[in-house]
Amino acid sequence: MKFHITQTLDLDSPQTLEEYYAKTVVVPMGRPDTAAEMLRIAGEMVHPAEGLVIALVISLGDAEQTNRFSDQIQDVIEAFRNTDAGHKVDVVTEMAVSVSRGILDVARERNADVILLGVQRSTQGSVRLGTVVENVIATAPCGVLIYRSAESSYFDRVVVPIDGTLPSAIAMKLAVSFALQHDVPLRQMSIQYDYHYDPEHEEAIKRYEDHLPSKQDLKKKIIVSRHPAREIVSGMTEDDLLVMGFSQKTDLERHIINDLSNQLLNQAPGPVILISQHEWHRGIRGAIEHGIARLNPQLTLVEQNELIWSAEKSASTNLDYIVMIVLSAALATLGLLTNSVAVIIGAMLVAPLMSPISSFSTGMATGILHLTRRASLTLFTGVTLALLISIVMGVVLPIDTPTDEMLARGSPNLLDAAIALVSGWVAAYATARKGIPAALAGVAIAAALMPPISTIGLGIALRDIDLAFGANLLFLANIAFIIAAQYITFLWMGMHPTEDREGATLNRSRAWWIVLFLTTLIVLLVFARLGSQAIDEAHIREQLQAEAFHGANIVEYHVISSVPLSVQLIVQSGHQITPEEVEAAQTLINDLYRQDVHLTVVARKVVRPLTPVMAAIRADLRDIFPRAQLADVWIEEDDGIVLHAILQDYEAPSQIKLNEARRRISRHVNDNARLEVIFQQKLAVGLPRATAEAS
Repeated sequence: MKFHITQTLDLDSPQTLEEYYAKTVVVPMGRPDTAAEMLRIAGEMVHPAEGLVIALVISLGDAEQTNRFSDQIQDVIEAFRNTDAGHKVDVVTEMAVSVSRGILDVARERNADVILLGVQRSTQGSVRLGTVVENVIATAPCGVLIYRSAESSYFDRVVVPIDGTLPSAIAMKLAVSFALQHDVPLRQMSIQYDYHYDPEHEEAIKRYEDHLPSKQDLKKKIIVSRHPAREIVSGMTEDDLLVMGFSQKTDLERHIINDLSNQLLNQAPGPVILISQHEWHRGIRGAIEHGIARLNPQLTLVEQNELIWSAEKSASTNLDYIVMIVLSAALATLGLLTNSVAVIIGAMLVAPLMSPISSFSTGMATGILHLTRRASLTLFTGVTLALLISIVMGVVLPIDTPTDEMLARGSPNLLDAAIALVSGWVAAYATARKGIPAALAGVAIAAALMPPISTIGLGIALRDIDLAFGANLLFLANIAFIIAAQYITFLWMGMHPTEDREGATLNRSRAWWIVLFLTTLIVLLVFARLGSQAIDEAHIREQLQAEAFHGANIVEYHVISSVPLSVQLIVQSGHQITPEEVEAAQTLINDLYRQDVHLTVVARKVVRPLTPVMAAIRADLRDIFPRAQLADVWIEEDDGIVLHAILQDYEAPSQIKLNEARRRISRHVNDNARLEVIFQQKLAVGLPRATAEAS
């Protein structure tokens, strides 16, 4: 097998090469008997020096069949490599869930400029593009070239219809390229009926014409008929190559299967090429548009239909859904009661709440209202059942106070909203992309939903209204943000209401959009208020630590109730919290809130093992003050070493003993230490004087 590929363009003109050639061309290898012809077309389109042809083999899971096909086309690829043009060829085998998805993913990942697809001429004279070609055309991230073969793959003239549109200008560019490479004449047919005049397109067409040799006559033909296909076909022979442009990402029925394209594709006696190409803006804007297009994994029509069919099935309540809701709710409740993160994660793994939520989002994105209604009912059923289970378990199982895991879900903030948003993106993307395990989406959704539902039930069982309200707010926020994220993701991937989709109703679906928008807005405002409140509380904690509780750490600041305002502080310190410190905190917090606050302080004493120095100091203090009780001793280093001691005795210590204690302490710490003693006097009431002195 021999390939005859010529390059007659001016290779010394980089501008000419960039104008006419693609850097990367993806050629799906569908049939061994057409592989050589498809590679030849790709070789004539790719850049002579820097071009790359990707011979793509799609595997749908049958490894043996894929290996057999790869062996069959190996000789064809080697023959193409050994041509005089010396094109670089990469053979890529792509595992995919469908042929069209494999082509689109490789084109996007390899930054292809053109996808070259082949169609066969039917023996009945009718060419059908097929599902794969139509899906690739509708969602390709780059240009698409459709090649319909003929009895002979060679030609001695190029024919190109021109109607003034951008696709016709692109077709003119490719037609000139083929005419120059094969050194054959080019005939231009100008279709005057419904001609679209655009100065920029006219200038481009003229520029491409100027690249033809001056001796070559374009042999332009003007067609004014309302049915131009007849005149175009009547003026062609089996040795003519027809090159025609079309528009991507538009209505296929109008642009691909219309009268003109359909007749030319079926009736042209020679080979036919349909070409489209994205024309990006120049400069930064074009680079941004190009980058966005490469990062947009558009779903094909078949994939959208599969997603809708799956959503229809998942939107219904069935026995499996009920059983998994019961099990996951029970696990989540037990995990919250035992404060076990591992058990809560186990509940996330079996929670089925992803299914109705994804179905709801799919119905919103496609405008299928009955799907949205059914998914809402299924979601409501699951949430209600999970809530009842958690309430019953909270009443039956012994628990008096909320655990840390419950409290964490009873105080939502903007970070929780961000988690819900990302969870929705994960779920939507994993649902739409069949190559990603669906379990990932389920875990992401369950992490944001099932534990808050169980916390609501446990809060009701404990009669902790604040806990139940906070968890309910978190749940509503998660629902709103997950659905919003999924809806945006599905729109980004090309799903939207269309008239030809059964059950799609754009006007009625707008009501759901309004409800979702208002819910999300309200949740954002509440979260913003909670965020502002959290900032205020952090400021209050800093002031309390700096002005009231010296050397202590406020572990928790909790507003128990708002009317009347009741605040609980958990203070952790290495020394005993004194009533004076609590009184200072009460005064400070009253001033900050500008009202009387019911303050409760829970003190946590940090007890550490005695160091040798501290043990020696305690021994000296007991030796100097034998009758006193040493309640507490601690050291602070602030402008020198300060030893604090709390002594409880019937009589205050003398100055002589205090000085002796300070000297001994200074000897132990090798520094001039300062001693501060808090004396707490003991009083004996109702005892004779002798007994009191003896005691």
